Amino acid sequence: MTDRITDRIEIVNADCYTLLDAWPSDAALVADPPYGIGYMHSGGGNGVGARRNHSKPIHGDDRPFDPAPFLRFRWVLMWGADHYRARLPEGGTMLTWDKSPAAAGPNDSFVNGEMGWTNLRVKRNVCRYLWKGIACTKVGEENGVRYQMTMKPQGVCVWCLRTLALPAETLVIDPFMGSGSLGVACHRAGLQYLGVEIDPEHYATAKARLQRETAQGLLCMPNADLDGRRERKV
Repeated sequence: MTDRITDRIEIVNADCYTLLDAWPSDAALVADPPYGIGYMHSGGGNGVGARRNHSKPIHGDDRPFDPAPFLRFRWVLMWGADHYRARLPEGGTMLTWDKSPAAAGPNDSFVNGEMGWTNLRVKRNVCRYLWKGIACTKVGEENGVRYQMTMKPQGVCVWCLRTLALPAETLVIDPFMGSGSLGVACHRAGLQYLGVEIDPEHYATAKARLQRETAQGLLCMPNADLDGRRERKV
């Protein structure tokens, strides 16, 4: 199933591995793949996703993730890199998302941060954005709603686009789309977006979310969220 949300945003309900060969290499691939850790959410929280079955496994998370098929693109940024670092090539830059408040309590069981990797040498390699348990940044985050338990917030998605310093007409490919957070960020930045999601429920969530977002139109000039994106080393 394919849906064209706008002339710049297209989403597909499919297994991304069946489509990889058709994608242009002169594109940006930004991914939050299954890390191969058999993740199961604790069941807490009260967002949109909390009303769903937390015990539902993440597709593909029951086996080690191999990043090799995703490395042929001009720009690459992938999260969960600490779980498959040995399978990444030399070079590039490790990235850190610090999601914790200034002081975490002794009984805090949430992860303080996540690691990513980009094939670029970048100066900006730490993202500090509060998104931990009930302590979440609300501004620009649809009041902190979690459409999916493992979703990345808008602040982190925008940071990814800034870090890659993408030219205005770049196609951003999101092979593990989830609830469409990166698609929202690309729309707000005026970038082209292709999102792929294998799970029909997550796909339906992303489709509805992107339709709502694009129906509002752009509230700012395209790429306004990407000011300062020239920090990349060459």
